[in-house]
Amino acid sequence: MAEYSSGAIYFTGLGNGTDFDSIIEATMNAESFRLNQLEDWRDAWAGKVEVLQELNTELLSLRTALAAMNTRAEFVGMDVSVSDSGALSVTATGDAAVANHTVVVGQLACNDIWVNSATGEASASDSITDTAATMTYSYGGEEYTVDIPAGTTLSGLVGIINANTLSNSGVRAAVIDDGSACHLQLYGMDMGAGNTVAVTACTVDGYAPGDFENTQAARSARIKVDGYPSGQDQWIERDTNTVTDVLDGLTLNLRGVSSADGVSLSLAVDTDAMYEGVVSFIDSLNAVYALIDELTAVSDDGEGSIMTGNYGVDMIRQQLKGITSSKALGFGYYDEADGSGDLFTSLAQVGIVTDTDESSETFGMLVLDSDPPAGLTLAEALARDPLAVADLFVADNEGVCTSPDFGHVSNISGITAPGEHEVAYRVAGGSIVAATINGEAATIGGNTVTGASGTAAAGMVLQVHNLADGDYTGTVRVKQGTIAEMVDTLAAITDPESGILNIIADNYQSIVDNTETRIAEEQARLELKESTLRDTYSRLEATLSEYESLDTSLDSLIDQLPSTDG
Repeated sequence: MAEYSSGAIYFTGLGNGTDFDSIIEATMNAESFRLNQLEDWRDAWAGKVEVLQELNTELLSLRTALAAMNTRAEFVGMDVSVSDSGALSVTATGDAAVANHTVVVGQLACNDIWVNSATGEASASDSITDTAATMTYSYGGEEYTVDIPAGTTLSGLVGIINANTLSNSGVRAAVIDDGSACHLQLYGMDMGAGNTVAVTACTVDGYAPGDFENTQAARSARIKVDGYPSGQDQWIERDTNTVTDVLDGLTLNLRGVSSADGVSLSLAVDTDAMYEGVVSFIDSLNAVYALIDELTAVSDDGEGSIMTGNYGVDMIRQQLKGITSSKALGFGYYDEADGSGDLFTSLAQVGIVTDTDESSETFGMLVLDSDPPAGLTLAEALARDPLAVADLFVADNEGVCTSPDFGHVSNISGITAPGEHEVAYRVAGGSIVAATINGEAATIGGNTVTGASGTAAAGMVLQVHNLADGDYTGTVRVKQGTIAEMVDTLAAITDPESGILNIIADNYQSIVDNTETRIAEEQARLELKESTLRDTYSRLEATLSEYESLDTSLDSLIDQLPSTDG
C-alpha cells in the first residue's frame, strides 16, 4: 500500500541566486500527497470496474456457447443411414426419434420452363421488332404485361422482363444459345405444380404463345412415408425437394426417383457427438472458473488479488457451482422397482464432478471422473441411455405428474417456474370446488386447473381425471436441465439493468466519477497554491534584489569615506 505524508521542508541559502523554482517544486510535491492519494484511489476502483466488465463479457460468452446447445435438437447428435443415397439423403436433429423408416420417392419437384423454340435470333444483340410491341405472360394464375420499344434486342427483352418488379420474384427470362441461334427462355422461380408460366399474348412476330415449347413442366414432389398413403396413385406432395415437415426432426433431401420398394433409413443417437458436446460444456464453464480464480486468488504470503473477497464475484461462483453440484430442477430420483423418476438427476451420476484435490491443476474445476465411486462414467451413461443424459442437460420446462387423479397438460417456458409444485383440489357434487398449487389459489374451469398469474405455477394447466367427491393431492414436476438452468441464471447475472456484475460495476464507476470530481477540485487548489507561491516568491525576489542593490550602494559609500589612519 502506498504511504502518504505531508512532511516538513527546510530551505537554506536564501539570498542572491536563490533557486525559487526548486523551492516551489518541493512545496508542491509535499502539497500533492492528497492528489496522489486520490489518483491511486481512482485507479484502484477503475481497475475493479475493468475486471468486472471482463468477467461479465466472459459470462456472456459462456451464455452464448450454452444457448447454442440448449435444446434437444442441438444437444443430441443423430446418426442417419440410407440405403439409396442417389434417391434420398437425410439430416436429423435431436428432435428425431430413434427409429427406422421407408421413403418412396415417386417424383421430384420441378419449376416450369418455356423456350421459344420456333424463333431463334442470330445474336442476342439483334433487334427483334421494328415497332413498339407488348408481351403478356402469366405466373401462378396472375397476368403481367410489359412494353417492348421499337428496336429492342433479344437481350433487351430479357432485361425488360427481369426488371418488372411486379413479376420478377416469380418469373425470370434468359437467353439460350444452342450454337446456331439464340432463343428466349421463361422460367418460374418456384417449384410445384401450381407455379406455371405461360406466354398468353405477344405482338412481336415469332413470339406468340404457340411459338413457345414447355421444356420442363412444373410439378410437385411426391413421396410415401412408411407405406402412407397406401393408394397406388396417392402421394404426399410438396412444392420442394427439401421436405422438413413430414417426420419430426428429419429433413428429407430428395435427389431422384426411388424404386417401388423405397429407400430404407435408420436413425441412432450419435453418442460420440454428445460426448464432445459435454466436453465443450465443461471447457466453457471451466474457462469462467479459471478467470474467477485468477481475480480472487490469494498468494502464499496472504496477499489478495484485485477481487479477493468481492461478494458479487463470490456469489456468481457459488451460483454456478450450485447448479452443477445439485439435483436438476424438477427431476425425481429413479425408482428401479417401478421405473418411475429420472434415471439421471445430477451431473455426478454421469461422471461429471468437481475436482477436490487441492494439489491438482484442475482443483475446483469440473472434470470427467474415469472411476466414479457412485454412478457411471460419461461414456457408460451415454451407452446406457443417451436420451436420459440429454434430458439431464437440456430438459426445458417438461411437466411430469405423479398423480393418477390428474394430469399435466402444459406450462409456459419462462413463466412457469421449474421445480416441484404441490397440487391440491376438492370435488363436491362431481365438480371441482377448490384448487391450490403450492398453497395458492388456482383458477378452475370445468375439469381444468390453471396456475394463477403472478405465482410460481403461472401458466401451468392441469386436467383433472378423478371427479369423485373428495380431497386430492399430488405433485407436478417441471423439469429444467442443467444447461437450461445455467442459461437462465447467466441471463439474470448479466442483465444490463439488474445483473449483479453490472450493478456492482455501476457502483464502482460512481466511486471513480466522484473521485474524479475530487481530483479536479484538488488540482484546482494546487494550481491556486502554486500561483500564490510564485507570486509570493516573485515579490520576495524583488525585495531581495532591492536589498542587494542597497547593500552594494552602502559598501560603495563606505569605501569612499576618508581613511582615519595617521
